[in-house]
Amino acid sequence: MNVAHLDCNAGISGNMFLGALIDLGFPVELLRSELKKLPLPIPDFKLEKVSKKGIAATFFDTELVPEHHHRRLSEIRNLITEAGYSKFVADRAQACFNCLAEAEAKIHGVSIDEIHFHEVGAVDAIVDIVGACLGIEYFQIRQITTSPIRVGFGSVKCAHGEIPIPAPAALELLTNFQIFSGVYEGEWTTPTGAAILKVFATPDSIPRMTVTKIGYGAGAADRPIPNIHRIVLGKSVQIEEQDYQVVLETNIDELNPEIFGFLGEAILQAGARDYYFTPVQMKKGRPGVLVTVIAPPEKVAPIEELLFSQTSTFGIRKYPGERHCLRRDYRTIMVDGCEIRVKMGFQNGRVVKYAPEYNDCLLAAATLKRPLKDIYDEANFQFRKMFFDEGSR
Repeated sequence: MNVAHLDCNAGISGNMFLGALIDLGFPVELLRSELKKLPLPIPDFKLEKVSKKGIAATFFDTELVPEHHHRRLSEIRNLITEAGYSKFVADRAQACFNCLAEAEAKIHGVSIDEIHFHEVGAVDAIVDIVGACLGIEYFQIRQITTSPIRVGFGSVKCAHGEIPIPAPAALELLTNFQIFSGVYEGEWTTPTGAAILKVFATPDSIPRMTVTKIGYGAGAADRPIPNIHRIVLGKSVQIEEQDYQVVLETNIDELNPEIFGFLGEAILQAGARDYYFTPVQMKKGRPGVLVTVIAPPEKVAPIEELLFSQTSTFGIRKYPGERHCLRRDYRTIMVDGCEIRVKMGFQNGRVVKYAPEYNDCLLAAATLKRPLKDIYDEANFQFRKMFFDEGSR
């Protein structure tokens, strides 16, 4: 499975990301021919090799074309649909613009249907986002992680006037990511770059991989540090996740049933991996409860203390247990403006299980005043639509 890690020490923008993909070997002529499928005039590209503080990088940019037409989300979605791209490219390009629209709508206090895109609706933003999706498909990248992201500080002029850095839309899109301002003023991460991260990337360190290529995309400005976005491309090295846990058990038959709810939460807060209660028939025909706790070795002592102090037990059995787990990862999808994390299980590089997080679904159901089951169904649908294509099976 092809994986990539994004080095965002100098932030990220759409053209820097696309420049790094081209530096990796994404053919420019393929990009050009694919973009011509869009039913709108595609301007010329500016493409050159540059040096940023001694590091050779590819600078990509779209020639500016003055536009007075502000596009709605529905119009951009139609442009992408009419181009006839693969499901992978179409779904993810539309997802990037959906995320941008949702961020702008939240900031301005309107619905996404009322949003008129200005900067992000311009042709260069469409080129950057569609091009990014085409490049990721070209390299068959199935997992992307990202370093902490430099966002900068100060202010910048846009269609709405002067706004703070990071731009409100970029900051909204970077929720759940690790960010830092750095010591150098200026805009280091743009909303377009943040939207690409939102749809494709997970904040994490470099995954275990065999590195195949490294690409460098250059920003326009010359800055005190190398103004480059780096993509490390490689083959995933799958390591089975295997560890040892301790299983603690005790039989209880003299505890007020109302206390078990509290006990379960206290067990988790004490550091247990999991717990469960099983009805059992004890000696002399007494009904009881078998309390089973699975915990890492370093958490056994506080959990034993908890069980002795909070229950009627006089003894606890414990034994080591070998645990074999699927490698796990998370993606975030949106349901009517609510973020929901989806847990994925990988086996041999393939996603074999996925499940929306309960607490996120519960919060979304309360916020949207919709049945919890409907939220689960919608989250599963959005996940399959955005992240789970035939190529990742």
